[in-house]
Amino acid sequence: MKKTLLVALILMLSAGMAIAQQHGSSKGGKGNPDSSQFGNRGNPVERLTENLGLDEAQVAEITLIFEESQLLREEEREKRRAVADEIRATTHAQILDILTPDQQALFEEQRLEREQMRQAIKEFRAGGGFGGGRGTGDCNR
Repeated sequence: MKKTLLVALILMLSAGMAIAQQHGSSKGGKGNPDSSQFGNRGNPVERLTENLGLDEAQVAEITLIFEESQLLREEEREKRRAVADEIRATTHAQILDILTPDQQALFEEQRLEREQMRQAIKEFRAGGGFGGGRGTGDCNR
């Protein structure tokens, strides 16, 4: 039952990823690394240089601004993750305090199963999903 559920989940995820990738590459989304969510193609500094006629000094300063902005966004993302992890751990501990020993064991077992599912999905994605990644290259057999 669990394996069937895992296979069904993986199939659904891979289909969704394929659709998203196809949509992203045609609409300028994440399928194309040189695009933004609004369909603007290319490096933003290059676009600004082209559109505004920036000189080398301006390009250097604006590049620095974009790099600093990216670092700030990454720092904020890490802070949010840390807060979410702390909330999750506190919630988990509070739930365990309420449960009986048998319920605690079942709760932990289910948590481990969810973690294994997340890990399987992560490995599946890292391998390129269906048709991508580590194939043998002999599809014409």
